[in-house]
Amino acid sequence: MTSTQWGGLVAAIAIGVAALALIALHLLPTGLSPLRDPVSRYGITRFRAGYATAALAAGVAGIGSLLAVAALPGSLPTVVLLAVFAAARILIPFFPMDAPEASKTTTGRVHNVLAVLAFGAVIAAMFVAAGMLHDAGFVAAGLVATIGGVVGVVGTLHMLVSRRSPRLAWGFGLGERLIYLAFIEWIAVLGASALTS
Repeated sequence: MTSTQWGGLVAAIAIGVAALALIALHLLPTGLSPLRDPVSRYGITRFRAGYATAALAAGVAGIGSLLAVAALPGSLPTVVLLAVFAAARILIPFFPMDAPEASKTTTGRVHNVLAVLAFGAVIAAMFVAAGMLHDAGFVAAGLVATIGGVVGVVGTLHMLVSRRSPRLAWGFGLGERLIYLAFIEWIAVLGASALTS
């Protein structure tokens, strides 16, 4: 197997683990609202192991993804962005968010920075990678990257509006989950495309 195929295999398996962990969290009786609560809130409940599994697996999927594209022409910006995404995802379970009713802590602030880095990097990676993947013959992965980038931006805007408007605060979690959906789908398609190249 080539490095591209190995990267695709790692990306596909790891993002599958992340997706399964997130699905399990949403099916368990956590008492959290997928529409309102951020995904990170699972990390400060008794279900934190599921959140850590999802976050760490997404980080490993980011590493697999950057290995999958590293040999492609013009891949350096995508590789750097995926490295930032992977590092932020791997670190974030060790810096849990502050509970909504609690005072702000340094750990919570680090969590917020890591979340912004992870989401910003993966959304940017999708946009940056789209043309490169198309030109390299990974047409499906390029198309999904473009769609995922747009969905990620919509999710980000939804989160920002929800944060600023008390009337729309119920939708913060929905916006974040759009970002998750975007990058999970893209990494899954990228992994499968690289594995079969």
